[in-house]
Parts: sequence; C-alpha cells; structure tokens
Amino acid sequence: MSLVPRALGAALLLFLSIFALPASAADRTVVVVLFDGFSPAMMDAAKITPHFDEIKREGVWSRHLVPVFPTLSLANHTSFATGCWPEHHGVVSNTFYDPKLGRFGHNSTPDESDADWHTGCQSMWEAAKQQGVSAAVYNWAGRWSGKKGMLAAFANPIMPYTMRPSDDWVIAQGIKELQDTSANHPHLIALYMEGPDEHAHYHGITSPDTIAAVRQSDAYVGKLMDAIRKLPPGREATLVIGTDHGMIDVGPMVNMTRLMNMYDIKGHVAADGATAFLYLDKGESADRVMKALAKYKYAFDVYKTGHYPAFAHLGTGPRLGDLMVLAHPPYWVVDDTVFPSWALALGVNHIWPPIFTPFTGGLKATHGFDPRIVQMHGIFYAWGAGIAKGHEVKRLDMVDIEPTVMSLIGLKPGQPMDGKIVTDALSEK
Repeated sequence: MSLVPRALGAALLLFLSIFALPASAADRTVVVVLFDGFSPAMMDAAKITPHFDEIKREGVWSRHLVPVFPTLSLANHTSFATGCWPEHHGVVSNTFYDPKLGRFGHNSTPDESDADWHTGCQSMWEAAKQQGVSAAVYNWAGRWSGKKGMLAAFANPIMPYTMRPSDDWVIAQGIKELQDTSANHPHLIALYMEGPDEHAHYHGITSPDTIAAVRQSDAYVGKLMDAIRKLPPGREATLVIGTDHGMIDVGPMVNMTRLMNMYDIKGHVAADGATAFLYLDKGESADRVMKALAKYKYAFDVYKTGHYPAFAHLGTGPRLGDLMVLAHPPYWVVDDTVFPSWALALGVNHIWPPIFTPFTGGLKATHGFDPRIVQMHGIFYAWGAGIAKGHEVKRLDMVDIEPTVMSLIGLKPGQPMDGKIVTDALSEK
C-alpha cells in the first residue's frame, strides 16, 4: 500500500480536527430597553419607523405585550425586571400606602425607585450579579437599595424625577457599555427611557408631539443596532425592547377625594390612572361604602380586597387597603394630591361635582385599566443573537420578559418566578 494516500488521509484528518470542531460560544451581551407608555397605536400613527421596521424583518415583534394589573408604570417596571406578579414583588400601583413605610409615589421616602419597597423577587440585574455576571442599569426603578446600595455592577444613583438624566444620556451610556472591552464588561445592559408616555398623556395618542417621541425612540433603537453591528469578532449582542403599558383616550375624571367627602367615608385614598385603593378607618363599613358608591357603576366598579378579578394578581396584603376602585374607559380617577392650589381653594374636594371633564390640566389619554382591554397592550421587539427571524409573537405577558432575557444570557432567572420563557421569540440554534 502506498504511503502517499496514507499521508494524505492523515493530513485530511488533521484538517478536519482543526476546522470541523464547533466554534466556542460568542461572548454575548443582552441590551434591554424599556420605553415608557408605548402603544402599538402610536407606532401606527408615526408610520416612519425604519429601525423598528427592520427588526420586524430581521427579528421578532408583537402588538400584545400584556401588562400586569394595574396597568400603571411602577407595577410594570418592577414586573418587567423581576418576572413576578405584583402580589409577589409588592409594588401594587403607582401610589399606595404601606403600614410601615407610608405613602409610595412621587416624593415618597424612601424614593419610589428604591428597591427597598420590594417585598420579594429578584430583578434581572440582581439575579445576574448573584451568578457572577456584570450588569449595567440606567434610570430604571429598583437599581439601588437604600439598605444594600447599588444592586448591579454599574448604575446611576437615584435622584429626584426632575433631575434624572435624559434619554440621550441613557443611550450614550448603553453604547459605552457595549463598547467596553474589559474582562468585566456587562453582559446585561438595562435602559429605562421616558419614551412617548408623557406626550400621549397630555397631547393624545396620535398627536404630533407623541409621533415625534415615537420617531425619536426609533432613532435611539437605530443607534443601539449600529453599536451592536460594530462589535468586534467574538462578541455578539441581542436587543430586547418593550414597554410598561399601552394608552387609551379618556374624558371625565372621577375625584375620589370628593366622593369620600360626599359620603362621609372615613379613611384615605391613593389613586392614579384608572385605579384607586381605599384605606378605611377602623369602624368604617366596607359594605356601607360599596353601597354608597354603587350608583356610579357606569363609571367604575368597586371590589373588596381578596375579591378582585382573576386578572389582578395583587394578593391580599395591607398595601391594598380595604376596597379597590377600577374605572371603565373613558373615566379615570384621581385623589387630592393632583390638584393645584387654586382648585383646592375653590373647593374641588368639597363643592365641585365628583365626576367632571377638566377644562384645563386634564389628561387626554391614560392607563391603569383592565389588562384585557387591548389598548392597554404594548409593543415588544427583539433582534440579534439568539432571536428568531421575521416572526410575530401573538401574545406575551410582562412577567415573561425577565426569564426570556436571562435565557439569552445563559443564566437562571431570578427567584421566585411567575413568568415563562417566550420560546416563540428565540431561534432554534
């Protein structure tokens, strides 16, 4: 037998042993972006969104990211980050009362962004840190704890809402973290963006201001996509984009403080969007209050704590008070904390009608309603490493984001966990 074929065979085996071995896994970073108050209707109105359109072609998307109830920001920011229903993480609304900590909301102590408000559940950045993986978190609620300090490897400090860094700054930080080549560079980058929320609240869902905010959001997405494309060999990234809730047009306002005064209801109220919690004084009858408010059933329903609709996932803790009011669109609810001094001086809580359409300073659109109302649903987009191509996800829950993100990084989700991995969004590889 000739030695030449044998030599060629050995060379061929050597070649295959070198080049046919599976490549080592690329170093992956997942960038998670939360745009506040971004409904599919806003995207439809904007029309010109080239980067979101590109993700539709090259990644996955959905018009039905279903928020937790109440469909308000802080409850959903926390569920987005933890994968838990509010009954487990404890942030049950934008405003509520805690027996020990007091009122939760703007100007609360501790700050509403402080993770010390959480009664359970780990955020994605806490779970990553626990597993030895660096995360960078900017402007997102729950990134700091007054007791434990910074909960991620990198995060900007908590500061008053009006002093919070701009969306431009947040995107710049996200790109800077992507470009980090150090050994400890973050594999999770979580960015909170103001998005179109406030514009829609005060100008309407399809107003020019809101459309401009949507197009600006699209431009931010484009910058992140460009940064991902420019990653060096051996690095890859995934972009996951979501929102906290949708938005619906509203009209008459329900002044819960006025109703408390009208019917001599002893207690206090915390209201925002479409929901209000009533904390009754000892001796006040919940049945009496429900009977007094029953005449307003056209505008809202009243539920006893522990007897909420199945979609609520709020539990029965003391932060919920004794009764919950849930408005029907186009009605929305407020308490006395929202009124300017001139309205208080003119008796808005004592002599004005309890339900009226504001002639100035009112909202054009809001949220907080039943999550089965389709206008409460938000956008979801994902693109890059590990993501399916050109696929529409028919529906996903807010609590499904965290386990999906963690699976893309190759980590275990935080515990406890209510959500599930959105397998429809992932590639088969």
